[in-house]
Amino acid sequence: MSTPRKPDPLSDLPAGQSADQVGMYHWDIRAAKWTWSSEIHLMYGYQPGSVEPGLDLVTKHGHPTDRRQLAEVFDEARRTGQPFSAQQRILAADESTRAVVVVGDVEEEDGEVVGVHGYYVDLTTSRIREAEQLSELAGEAAGLQRAMASRATIEQAKGMIMLAYGHDSAGAFELLIRVSQQSNVKLRDLADRLVEAVHASGQPPAQARAHLETILARLSAAEDV
Repeated sequence: MSTPRKPDPLSDLPAGQSADQVGMYHWDIRAAKWTWSSEIHLMYGYQPGSVEPGLDLVTKHGHPTDRRQLAEVFDEARRTGQPFSAQQRILAADESTRAVVVVGDVEEEDGEVVGVHGYYVDLTTSRIREAEQLSELAGEAAGLQRAMASRATIEQAKGMIMLAYGHDSAGAFELLIRVSQQSNVKLRDLADRLVEAVHASGQPPAQARAHLETILARLSAAEDV
């Protein structure tokens, strides 16, 4: 007679999970009887002891879009004698959807599987928290992209002022800030309007263009030396 394998399921919880998110179960195959802890009843949306657990109830609350249903996982363990770990979703009786990881091991006697036992880990709260964090990160990324775009426009406006007035970078920025304060227009909006107005004119002012061409010709001649 072989000795049933009974590992400590709480020794291998997914990272970040606490014991209050864990429920224990046992399936006595010969007696056709299931036992759920109160935590699993609550995961399925029932008050502890209000329903008789079993494969029928597991099937009833399986998420319809999960290709592999949890009831099939349990039945496969019964047939093959192989332990398992499965991530599934539950459509609970209270109309909530819960994400769970179910871990199971088998009990054998004389080569026959006589029981399956293990635990459920409710990941729903963790998934919601992860989704919120991802949303925050996405918002931060979008804000960073907007900030980078605004900064690029401001630098472009500074370049135009530097070329037209002969200012250095700091002087051009000071001029932008002064006009922004005097006109009560945000610096970003002022830069946007300036760049848009220059582009709308079709070509740069003649003096600025001539000055730029002179500088470019001088630099090009220096490179040829």
